[in-house]
Amino acid sequence: MLPRIDPEGARTVDVQGIGATAARYARAARYTVESGTYKDTARRLGRRVSSTHHAYGLKRDLSAAHETPVAKIPISVRPLVEADLPHILDEHAEVDEAERWERHTRVRLLERGIGRPWVAVDPDDDPCYVQWLFGPDENAEVREFFHGIFPELGPEEALLEGAFTPTRHQGRRIMSAGMSMIAEKARDLGARDVLTFVGVENIASLKGCERAGFLPALDRWETRRLGHLSVRFRPLGPAEVENARVLKV
Repeated sequence: MLPRIDPEGARTVDVQGIGATAARYARAARYTVESGTYKDTARRLGRRVSSTHHAYGLKRDLSAAHETPVAKIPISVRPLVEADLPHILDEHAEVDEAERWERHTRVRLLERGIGRPWVAVDPDDDPCYVQWLFGPDENAEVREFFHGIFPELGPEEALLEGAFTPTRHQGRRIMSAGMSMIAEKARDLGARDVLTFVGVENIASLKGCERAGFLPALDRWETRRLGHLSVRFRPLGPAEVENARVLKV
């Protein structure tokens, strides 16, 4: 089952919140000064002023047969614990600006206290991948934190977002294996379908999602003009699904 969308097949959400936008910019400015991520912040703020972003909403049907992909190292998944934070979400680690910002956004999500964060760990219990699961009971919180870029979840749906693999663990196919295992945990939320969203230009992540059992199901267009965000969702037809796949069968 797909997220609820109007009968014409598309849904547009206008997100205003001028005060909230100002607060986000102020928070970003403080973090930029503290972390020195000037270039990355300037690039992101430029997109906030005027940009159009196209992403696919991918869906995994948990009732469909699926074989968990194998990473290049043995991994297992478990809930994130406080002791993991210095190993995977340390904002002051010696990493480049882009990764430091990625860590910062996940720390903000952790501080907000929504969703259920899971980590994939290696045989030494070192966390090498993190991602959050959200259920329909958190629709309001997800809408507020992510500014309306995800559709409302139905009673048998879950959202899997916030994926992050530190650079030192990349290139080991940990994402697809970890994501596949974490998606299974959505059964505990009563979910039959799990959704995630990836930019159409992010071929590596799209491949990882397909290996994890997720197939394109929705188009999402985000349009930003002078701080005003409009989000449009549209379900993909069968031919469009096949065209959107990056792992051809």
